[in-house]
Amino acid sequence: MTFAGVCALAASVTLLVSGICLGVFFASETEAWGRANDATTSLFAILMIPAVLEIHDRYASGSSWPVQPATVLGIIGLLVIAVTSGMTAAAKLDWLVSAKIGGGGFAGFLAWIGGACSLILAHGGLPVALAWFGLVTLAIVLLVGVLAIITIRRQGGLFDDGHLHGGAMMLAFGLAFLCFPVWTGWLGISL
Repeated sequence: MTFAGVCALAASVTLLVSGICLGVFFASETEAWGRANDATTSLFAILMIPAVLEIHDRYASGSSWPVQPATVLGIIGLLVIAVTSGMTAAAKLDWLVSAKIGGGGFAGFLAWIGGACSLILAHGGLPVALAWFGLVTLAIVLLVGVLAIITIRRQGGLFDDGHLHGGAMMLAFGLAFLCFPVWTGWLGISL
């Protein structure tokens, strides 16, 4: 396993810890758990940067066009996530502002996942099943995004008294959450 693989595997574990912190935060409404979620999200983003660079190095010579924009989007997205989440964990940025800016960072990271999966499918080098799982993960995230928009328009927000509206929304968020650390860990093992 390469250094990037070890980092991606560590990012996977960190993302699981982050999700647990977020769950405890929503259950307890204790600010310390929210800050722990932000801190671990920041660490996740930092740990993923070597994997983005490794994918670039593996595929740049065979197909430079799709690699360059995906790499740039991935790195910028991860840096935005790391900075905004880190500042929120340190109480230097309001969480609503962080969520809006960090959402753009996650969009860049998702674009990188799509680019990396496309490169794997086109050029091999990593498991094809990893690429398909990554694309399924992106589809689930898009579904969650659509469900979130519908819920916000119908209910005026995602939460009612601190709880997500509806079981479908909880299931969708949970599934999307679980797919990311699985994909990230699988990527790490594959690198």
